[in-house]
Amino acid sequence: MNTRALTSRTARALAAAAAVALAATACGSSGDGGSKDAAPSGGAVNSAGPVTVEATNGKITVPADVKRIVSISYATGALLDLGVQPVGTSTIDENNPMELLPSQTEAAKKIEPIGSGIEINIEKVASLRPDLIIVEGATAFDWGVSKLEGIAPTLYFGIDKPVDLLNAQEKIATAVGKQAEFKKLKSDYDAKAAKIKTTYADKLNSTKWTIASSYGGGEFLVDTATSWVGRVLNDAGAKFSQASADTTDHEVTYSVEKLDVLADADIILIPRTAATGEVPQDTKDLDKQPSWQNLKAVKAGKVVPLTYATTDRYGTSIDVLDQIETVLKGQ
Repeated sequence: MNTRALTSRTARALAAAAAVALAATACGSSGDGGSKDAAPSGGAVNSAGPVTVEATNGKITVPADVKRIVSISYATGALLDLGVQPVGTSTIDENNPMELLPSQTEAAKKIEPIGSGIEINIEKVASLRPDLIIVEGATAFDWGVSKLEGIAPTLYFGIDKPVDLLNAQEKIATAVGKQAEFKKLKSDYDAKAAKIKTTYADKLNSTKWTIASSYGGGEFLVDTATSWVGRVLNDAGAKFSQASADTTDHEVTYSVEKLDVLADADIILIPRTAATGEVPQDTKDLDKQPSWQNLKAVKAGKVVPLTYATTDRYGTSIDVLDQIETVLKGQ
């Protein structure tokens, strides 16, 4: 399976995060001494009894009365969507893959950081006395699962393609006894997508969408209909430009000399980072290419920044639907 398509973005983010974490360690600022003791998230999240969950690392039995959860990478957003606040999490900033909704950022500040990206501080995790650890991250990286399993029951959900993120959130909901909350999230998402599909049918049928970004190096990326946002657009009834219609991979890399593959797109969505509200500079720099300036969507002013361009769960996917509806209203 091609994992590059999923990890081309997260690889850079995690590498940057690892560098930050290593620098902090060298300065002695990431030790356990002086850190505040994280409070449990509240009552037991699965008080009905033990539950067995099928994860990448096998069939794992989650004990009853789980109160202290450490979440790593995408698992944090998945839990917050369900109303569960972990006691420990990967550092949440622009260098890490998960992006939180505005309503979740204050709660996230109260969660104890246990390392940035894949640089997990095992001693810090142990000091939080978790009774469950949940890891949701790209399979291309080593998340130290075997070490985490020595601390507490650990659910590892390896992510190879965007749809795996939604499947993982459903299993996480089962693990923490939040099936009803998950069902409502999915129902709200499905209802919103169906409403957009019906209300804006004419505009959707006459508009071709694509999703583009860049990490520099003379290349740019095109997300397809099976990508993070592509999946949401597809559920809302959108039509795709030729470059995004191919679903062999969920992300395709091109040389900037090939920007004309976007020529038939009426709307080009580009990523906007939730943590900063800014479009990444390498994506902004596509604007310097003459072939970019010649694109139909660019000339029409239809290049639209989109927050949660790598939407990883139903909470952010609902927000993406809201943004898509705003674009359609302006068509």
